[in-house]
Amino acid sequence: MTSRTCEPPVPSLSGTVAKASPAPKPHLYPSSLRRSAVFRVRVGGIPLDVLHHEAAHHASFECGGPVEVEIEIEMTGSPQPGTFFIRPLVLGIETTLSERRLHFTLPEPRNLQIEVAGQPLLYLYARPFAPATPTGPDVRVFETGRVHEAGLIHLREGETCWIEPGAVVRGSIRAYHVDGVRIGGYGILDGGYWVERGDGERRKGIVLDHCTNARVDDILMLGPCQWMLVLGACTDVSVHGLRQIASEMSSDGIDIVGSRKIRISGCCLHNGDDNIAVKSLSNTSRPDERLPLSPAIKPWTGTVEDVVVSDSVFYNINGGSAMEIGYETTTEVIRDIHFRNIDVLAVHEFGSVFGIHNGDRACVENVTWDTIRIEHHFDTLIDIRTLKSRWNTDPVRGHVRNVAIRNVRALKSQHNDGYTVSIICGHDAAHPVTGVVFENFELGGRHVANADDLDLVTRHAHDIVFR
Repeated sequence: MTSRTCEPPVPSLSGTVAKASPAPKPHLYPSSLRRSAVFRVRVGGIPLDVLHHEAAHHASFECGGPVEVEIEIEMTGSPQPGTFFIRPLVLGIETTLSERRLHFTLPEPRNLQIEVAGQPLLYLYARPFAPATPTGPDVRVFETGRVHEAGLIHLREGETCWIEPGAVVRGSIRAYHVDGVRIGGYGILDGGYWVERGDGERRKGIVLDHCTNARVDDILMLGPCQWMLVLGACTDVSVHGLRQIASEMSSDGIDIVGSRKIRISGCCLHNGDDNIAVKSLSNTSRPDERLPLSPAIKPWTGTVEDVVVSDSVFYNINGGSAMEIGYETTTEVIRDIHFRNIDVLAVHEFGSVFGIHNGDRACVENVTWDTIRIEHHFDTLIDIRTLKSRWNTDPVRGHVRNVAIRNVRALKSQHNDGYTVSIICGHDAAHPVTGVVFENFELGGRHVANADDLDLVTRHAHDIVFR
């Protein structure tokens, strides 16, 4: 019989009795996994397993309400902590630092990034209490407390792959031309399997290939990996609460390729390339690991439309964009793409925050960014172009039209002035960019009223409006 500790009721401000929140539940992992030598974390007085990853250390737990957090820092290379941030900054978490310890209250389940100068990044994933593990003949469960050397997992019609909290699955997941597959749970999918035990090559983490009515929820994906999650020629897919840590070039977060009716929300993505990439491409000349599963390789081309990415956190290093359309745009139309309520923690090196790179024949139209907060960027803030590049195959160029960028708050640093630019350029007079509206755009605390305020470079670009 399982015992349960009874907690006393908590008086509410109104004088009635409110129920106390349950104690937080840590995610505990097998002892074989490498722990952080820098961070020790307690939530509600309960110690967490803090795991080491080359890109960022991480820990996770479940809670139902406010929880006290203490982070002890074993400094490397510096005797005392320096500058620190708890991101996203919009949360406004008040923090004290005393004797190498950070103390703060997390009001609700959220994904946090803790940055301490000179130390590795730390992700603290506070998740709502996990639902019960699903059961049934079409459910494949990877149990908690184990490292599962799975290799290639092939999901069939209606199957669920469930990775329990504290479970680590090493390998990758594929589904081809099926309906109703689901991938979920709070556990880890580790893409390092193929590098360490397979053919020595990085592979894509999850590929849903010509699938319909699919869901990907809550798991933590770790690199080294190529494209982390690929939706190739899919329809009606929901991705919610996905977390990723990877730093390698081409470790795109979520690639939406030739797909329609896509909903992405509540994600926290740390990638070495585009966090979100919207594309259309053939991908038949390099089928890679699709080949054993696909009796006939079909391209990931076709109209891309009705895509909504919302309520998410992005961190980008090495290159690519936080939010990208392109470069591969081999289709007639890419339209109705919407990004809403996004926190961009950083775009480092030569990437951009807002990116459209239309290199093939598509007409890219009706794209909106609304309520975007940017904490750090460097090379390019906005990069909207029709162009020709080494990634493209169509002999003709396309168009970009009807783009709205609204309600943006972008911070500036000493690294921006004289270095950061924005670009809006058509390929030539016949393939322009037309109809770009900036509304309520704030950069470094100042309203952007014209192109000069953005250091904006234009060519074959028309109807650019500032409000």
